[in-house]
Amino acid sequence: MNLTPEMKTTAGNLMNFLDESPTGAFAVASIRKRLISNGFTELTEQNKWKLTQGNRFFLQRGDAGLCVGIVGNLRVDRTGFRMIGAHTDSPGFRVKTDDVYEKAGYVQLGVEIYGGPLLASWTDRDLSLAGKILLKKNGKLKSHLWKSDKALLRIPQVALHMNRAVNDDGLKLDKQNHLPPILALSDEKPFTMRRLNEFIASEIDVPAKEIAGLELEVFDTQKAAFLGLNDDLFVSGRIDNLAMCHAAISAIISLPENPESTVLVSLFDAEEVGSTTMNGGASSFLDNCAERIAISGGLNREEYLIALSKSILISADAAHAVHPNYTDLYEPHHQNALNRGPVIKINALKKYATTTDSSFWFEECCRKAGVPFQKYIHRTDRVCGSTIGPIASTNLGVQAVDVGNAILSMHSIRETAGVYDPWYMTEAMKAAMK
Repeated sequence: MNLTPEMKTTAGNLMNFLDESPTGAFAVASIRKRLISNGFTELTEQNKWKLTQGNRFFLQRGDAGLCVGIVGNLRVDRTGFRMIGAHTDSPGFRVKTDDVYEKAGYVQLGVEIYGGPLLASWTDRDLSLAGKILLKKNGKLKSHLWKSDKALLRIPQVALHMNRAVNDDGLKLDKQNHLPPILALSDEKPFTMRRLNEFIASEIDVPAKEIAGLELEVFDTQKAAFLGLNDDLFVSGRIDNLAMCHAAISAIISLPENPESTVLVSLFDAEEVGSTTMNGGASSFLDNCAERIAISGGLNREEYLIALSKSILISADAAHAVHPNYTDLYEPHHQNALNRGPVIKINALKKYATTTDSSFWFEECCRKAGVPFQKYIHRTDRVCGSTIGPIASTNLGVQAVDVGNAILSMHSIRETAGVYDPWYMTEAMKAAMK
């Protein structure tokens, strides 16, 4: 298939979303705006739900967890739920609380590693800060999302002259000592956390004394961009896994007013660090949301369990494309390519939740949508990663399939993907929801 205008538009929309979303919380804020503009109503966990056929809604839990749904025309104990799960977080660096310090004439920030980033890719980049600012005024707390449009940070590599073996032995980074980024040069005044607070306060136009807490992440300031002679690739940070969030939300928004089956999209936080948070894949988030839909529809607990037994979950997370310079690291008979459609991920040790039945079901969805698909199996002598699929499938007792779009440089500060694939995945998800 040739690159179509629809494919390039879908990729362009995704790239804009990636640029708007330096953190998971920013991604959720962006998605909320899109949902509201498309007729979705916000619900809360603190109030009773009154849902009827065709209702479109969303529920936020924490800063970076979101559950989005459409109530189908038929009772869920007849049809089951059609569910998609993805995650909003990405590997990177989180700023340590109150850890601004001076060393050798530089002002630096203490950082913790979040998940499993490719550390070397974060060096010698124009970095900045984004996150949640907790404000206290007149005894009341409120949060404010902030990101700096200015390049504030850098993690410079040591010069070759100080590390002559780096090109032969590889770059080796001590996580505690080599990764704190430079924020400024020291001056005559001691640089404390207060000065960073004052900078942030000036950016959001509040008095510094109102800042009660910071939850900051480091991000790359370079924008997403098309790549290659034919513009059939694109590069960006956080493709893993915001690309799957974007596809799932695009698919559910496009559904007709009154679908037969009830559809749920759950965007979890904390997948990169084990999913064990209140809005992670191991939490009650998706289960609670699904059960409250059932209760609102007049179903009892047994009927809800019947609905789960008829349900299926797509666990959507990035997949590995074969790297042309390292083909020996991949299973020789399952080398997936960019722009060849969704990848179905399979693992005998159940790192992925895919079964023969769920794989066939998703293959049929792809065929109905007219998009190609691939299958991925890791080399037997290497350990593969995992996803929310096995966790959510275990919690809910539902059949699941693990899928994703193939990318290069997974967990790098800047990943590479195919321009065709966002459209392919969105179309497959649309078919899966019908």
